[in-house]
Amino acid sequence: MVQSQIIISPKGRLMRMVPHYLLVNGVVLGIVKGGEVHVSLPAGKYKLTIRSMYKFIETSFEICVSEGESVRVFFSDRDRAWNRLFNIDLVLWILKRLLHVPEPWGTIYEIVSNGFFIVWLLRIWIIRKHYFDISVSRADGV
Repeated sequence: MVQSQIIISPKGRLMRMVPHYLLVNGVVLGIVKGGEVHVSLPAGKYKLTIRSMYKFIETSFEICVSEGESVRVFFSDRDRAWNRLFNIDLVLWILKRLLHVPEPWGTIYEIVSNGFFIVWLLRIWIIRKHYFDISVSRADGV
């Protein structure tokens, strides 16, 4: 019996630096961190789950692999725009701490910054079960 292979790779520098759990049919196989992970399995249909180290943030999807087939799975987060916004906010926060910002601008900044944070938390909670972008491609002969 020829084994099939699933190759799981994080996309992006940040995704490679942060560890994520890899589950197959609800069983934790290990942690993905850095490069790609190769999983050899018999042909069949599997439920793969990529889970953040925070247990409630994850994405599950079904994948079918034929005998001897290799399938590549790439995952990344959906928060690129939010990450940029928080980087800008962090710079503004540091500047506010270092420089004297006259009122009412300091208060306005705090309200806007905290508002963005609350909206981000609500968004994360809403998409927590579909947090990662997943792309699958067939890669025979890998």
